[in-house]
Amino acid sequence: MIKQTNILFLVFLFSLVAMSFALILQYAYGHSPCKLCVYQRVPYYSILILGVFYFLMKRFFNLIYILLTILLLVELGISGYHSLTTFGIIEYTGCEAATLPNDITKLKEELMSNTLITTCSDANLPYFGIPLSVYNFLFSMTFLILIIFNAYKKEK
Repeated sequence: MIKQTNILFLVFLFSLVAMSFALILQYAYGHSPCKLCVYQRVPYYSILILGVFYFLMKRFFNLIYILLTILLLVELGISGYHSLTTFGIIEYTGCEAATLPNDITKLKEELMSNTLITTCSDANLPYFGIPLSVYNFLFSMTFLILIIFNAYKKEK
């Protein structure tokens, strides 16, 4: 059985690495995220805030652990939905392709301001043939299974 504090630390560390990787891809390599990619970041940011809150005030551990579980469930739902849209199993209309302006100066302005929409299939980079949203789904599932397994073992 893994201690709950170690699980919290692992989830915090993974969230920190995942957000660092996403921000490096976006700002250092110029890879724009789609809307679902941005939505997937919200639970990670929240987990990072929870982790910092835990390290400052350890007496609220049970509440933080419950919130962590809820955030992982939310992340699992978003990343699962994102994965399904990436593979074309379901359609998400929020990531429609951008319409390019006819005027070259307007196009230049939109390119410089980075306001063109990126589609889910374009934004979801594959690493080792697997899109990033699938990695998020698998890691969220793994952490949730670990939390459930620990809760079950603790009851026995």
